[in-house]
Amino acid sequence: MSKANFRIEKQVKAFCAQIGADPLLVQGAGGNASWKDGDTLWVKASGTWLAEAELKNIFVPVNLSLLQAALSKHDFSVEPVVASSSELRPSIETVLHALMPHRVVLHLHAVEILAHVVQDNAKERIKNLIGNSVRWIYVDYFKPGAELARAVSEQSTNTSDADVVFLANHGVVIGGEDVKDVASTLRTLTSKLQNKKSQSVAEISIPTRELEFLSRGYALCSDKEVSLLASKDELMNRLLHEWPIYPDHVVFLGAEPVILEPNFRLLDLDEITSGKPPFIFACGEGVYENLHVTGAQKSQLRCYYDVVSRQGASAKLTTLSDKQVSELLNWDAEKFRQNKTDNKLGAG
Repeated sequence: MSKANFRIEKQVKAFCAQIGADPLLVQGAGGNASWKDGDTLWVKASGTWLAEAELKNIFVPVNLSLLQAALSKHDFSVEPVVASSSELRPSIETVLHALMPHRVVLHLHAVEILAHVVQDNAKERIKNLIGNSVRWIYVDYFKPGAELARAVSEQSTNTSDADVVFLANHGVVIGGEDVKDVASTLRTLTSKLQNKKSQSVAEISIPTRELEFLSRGYALCSDKEVSLLASKDELMNRLLHEWPIYPDHVVFLGAEPVILEPNFRLLDLDEITSGKPPFIFACGEGVYENLHVTGAQKSQLRCYYDVVSRQGASAKLTTLSDKQVSELLNWDAEKFRQNKTDNKLGAG
């Protein structure tokens, strides 16, 4: 490996560790990064955490020329060939990284950006806010992987020099010649697309049935802001009607939330806890978390709160359809990623 490529590798890992520690940019195993080194594409492995980029071996080398040859024939279902004896599995989005012409590519589910791309008028809002400050395209929602890569390729036909790809109900992809370029673009986007939170933590009444929950394996969520999801009317309305708004949220938290109406019966609690959902939303009381909830699940619920709390009262969100949700929950690639990630338990 040349000194230049070694420097790129070191910079990418340091940058990933930095942004991976910021929950407004990265949530658990979400997001991925890559860099191109000659005929090799180094891409984050499925189920690994960007925050651990400098602590663990989270990147896997794949044959770049084979991917590019397939893409030149519009074969977006090509399977990446690992160029080593690594047992790591390349990211679901590896083909998308190969498709991007940039040397360094970053894909994030950054909260400030998510808060826009989940809205039904997202493209127009983004255009008004960022204008031509960066070269960008907007791609409608497609299932991650081959379908999304194909859509990005088709949308890029007339804007081949785009450095930013906004993904509806998903996130953003940023490309650059080096880490400095990518970091600069990310700062521009998060600054221009910054949203004002419409919620603040207020005094929440002390739940009267906390012991009943505890006896069934649930504790009151320690994150008081997250508990607003079950105690603020506007947020409860989002919870009821706008739950499946992006892939990772669905993959780690399920197709729909488990909600208990005010003054629920203990019999209702018995029936719900038998299924062991990660969270229970007790309206008027707060959010309860399974004592075995994973760190990934906690970070995803916090991300959902961060996104919906940045919406204006009149904002209408676009939710994933039942078919799109089913595709995610029954997808072997996502089951693999979730199983890898579920080994990381929450802090309680």
